[in-house]
Amino acid sequence: MRFKQGETRTLKVKSQSDIKKNYDQATSIVTERYKAGVNTASWKDSALAGQDLYVQTMQDPNILARRNKGINKVSDDEWRNDTINKGSGVIAARMKAAAPKQAANFEPYRAALEGMTLPPRTTDPAQNVANRVTPIAVKFRELKNSLG
Repeated sequence: MRFKQGETRTLKVKSQSDIKKNYDQATSIVTERYKAGVNTASWKDSALAGQDLYVQTMQDPNILARRNKGINKVSDDEWRNDTINKGSGVIAARMKAAAPKQAANFEPYRAALEGMTLPPRTTDPAQNVANRVTPIAVKFRELKNSLG
């Protein structure tokens, strides 16, 4: 979900039945799409393209240097091979098996998110967390406490 700076929007969340239907339908096609996506991905270029955002929001040269070093440790081929070998064979079966639990467990949180309004983003990451993440975390904690 992307907002323009200074823009306030009400969160829109799909219904539980739509989320469950989409999740269930994805299990029949996810393995081949997963493999195709991995085979055409260039994770390193995309990750490095985000460097300007890191500079703008973090302004910490130590974090930026550590990120760059970590990204350059892994080639696209290594990432693709590991991703396909570890994930493609199990993702559909695990999603299918988890679908009923996922739908049931997420519904109270989905309902809590629905209709929440978030204040505009700022350039201060701590302020964004306080203003935008904290209300969601508090609502989720209250919900979790009420659910037991």
